[in-house]
Formats: sequence, structure tokens, C-alpha cells
Amino acid sequence: MTTAPALPEPGAASVEDRVQISLRLIQHAREELDREDRLQATEKVWGALAQMLKAHGQLRGWMNLGSHRTVGRIAQHLGVEYPEIPVLNAYIAADNGHRNFYDNEMSRPEIEGIITVVSSVLPELERALAEPPRPFSINDVDQRWRVRMLTGRQDLQVGDTSQTGFSNTH
Repeated sequence: MTTAPALPEPGAASVEDRVQISLRLIQHAREELDREDRLQATEKVWGALAQMLKAHGQLRGWMNLGSHRTVGRIAQHLGVEYPEIPVLNAYIAADNGHRNFYDNEMSRPEIEGIITVVSSVLPELERALAEPPRPFSINDVDQRWRVRMLTGRQDLQVGDTSQTGFSNTH
């Protein structure tokens, strides 16, 4: 059995803390499924992806990281910025797992699939944290709205480009 990373001190929320929490939660998701606790397994896998996405948002100085919607916005943004990482597939899978926590509709094989999908993107997302955000252009009104919500910059328009992925900190 693999040992999960230790939790940071209460109130700590650095980018590295979020990465460690993410890795801890994905390990716990596997352990919960081994114990046949499907509800906890799906909630933990959701938390694992959410924490990794929040790490990206925090690194960029984006806003409202506590919001479920913000996690989705970050996933959508990173899915465009990093097309080689199946971020949106992982987000959709994890979000379905999150719903399972409330509705108990998923079988063990379905949950194993979610854990596999999310586990496959976490290392790639962690590696992406070590490099500067990539250039990003706002191509449509949906992207404009999303980037405005993430950055708090209401002046952004379709066609605007940022060499640092509309990061507020780079």
C-alpha cells in the first residue's frame, strides 16, 4: 500500500499544498474503492482533480477558487491551453463522480474508470505547474466570459491575447 502525502497545516493553501492534497486524495480514492466505499471513492477523486486545478488557478492569481464553477472554468481554460492533456475528459469524469457521492448510481467498474482517467492527468497537470502559462487568445464570447470570470478583468475582448495565459501573476 502506498502512503499518501501528509496534509499541510490547517489554513495552508499554497500551490504545493494543493498538489500534495491532490495526490493524497487520489490515493485515498483508490483505498476507499478497495474498501467498497463507492461514495467516498468518487468524492475523493473529484477532490483530487479539483485541488490540482485550483493549484493552477492559484498560481495564476485567478479569483474565487472555492467555487465549483470556478473549477470547471479552470478545466475549460486549461483544456484549450494544454490540448495534449485531456483535462476536460478528466473534469467531466470527476464531476460525474462528484454527483455519484449524492446519488449512489455508479458501479465499481465505472468508478475505477474515473480514477484511471483522473490519475492519468494529474502528473501532466503537475508538470505543467512547473512551466510558465502558455500564450492564449480569446477566440469567442464563451472564452471571453470565462477569462473575465477567472481574472476579474472585465475589459477583455474577443481577439485579446496573453503571452502568459491571462495569468494575473506572471
